Amino acid sequence: MLLTSCEDKKEVAVDPRLATDTLTIKMQPQLKQEIVLTPVAQQRIEVWEDFKALTDYIKALDTIKLINLRKQGQEWIKVAGNAQKDPNDSIVNSAIQSRLTVFFSKTNTLVQEASKINVDTALVNKEATEYYNAFQNLKLQINLKYQESIEELLEKYQIKADSLSTKRDTTTTVQLSSNPPRKN
Repeated sequence: MLLTSCEDKKEVAVDPRLATDTLTIKMQPQLKQEIVLTPVAQQRIEVWEDFKALTDYIKALDTIKLINLRKQGQEWIKVAGNAQKDPNDSIVNSAIQSRLTVFFSKTNTLVQEASKINVDTALVNKEATEYYNAFQNLKLQINLKYQESIEELLEKYQIKADSLSTKRDTTTTVQLSSNPPRKN
């Protein structure tokens, strides 16, 4: 008589993402310098709530863990999509709309890479860098939209020069009248 044991061995599947969940994003050297919005641009986009959220996401990018990016990713995509679809008409021109489309695409790609079962951290880092750079390009276009034209700058400097000239003439006149000529 032959006795054999028939045990069903159950293999426990381990999520390979557990090994990368606690890693943070390491930006690549191709990182663009941060673009600072001009005061005029900041004032004009104050009412654009989605832009504020996108700015917060960019600030969190170098400290966020991959698990949190994966969990919050759909919200990031939603906000980027809203920014692309529902921008304030007074803010967006065709160049800004184009940058919003690229940014939305980069958001999707970053979240997809972070959400894969076998996460390639080098690729996530590359996509995060491109996401950051796309946002800097968006900010640059916003600055360009609200920069002063050459005519406006010339007018501003002409007014300043006229006021300085008038001030200088007034100061010279006051000095001359307060210092009577000396008699020798």
